[in-house]
Amino acid sequence: MKLSKAIAKAGCDEVLLTLSENEELNFGAIAKLMKHRPTATRALKELTKAGLLEREVLEDRSVRYRLTEKGKAVSKIVKDLKEIEADFE
Repeated sequence: MKLSKAIAKAGCDEVLLTLSENEELNFGAIAKLMKHRPTATRALKELTKAGLLEREVLEDRSVRYRLTEKGKAVSKIVKDLKEIEADFE
């Protein structure tokens, strides 16, 4: 999957920015921050598939996510784009 397609999907930018501000978060925390569980689920799946997130299933069967090095680089770009976008509003 092309990187641009992955980050263009609903909620992906929000997940990247949220994880860039937190070293790692579990699924429940991400879904709560996004306020829409299905969007969080789809975004996490797409970003993981694109190699931007690392997914870890813990002993208690909860799932924790963190940015990969590629994800960290892309999240910086997304943050810069959001700042530029805000300047034009």
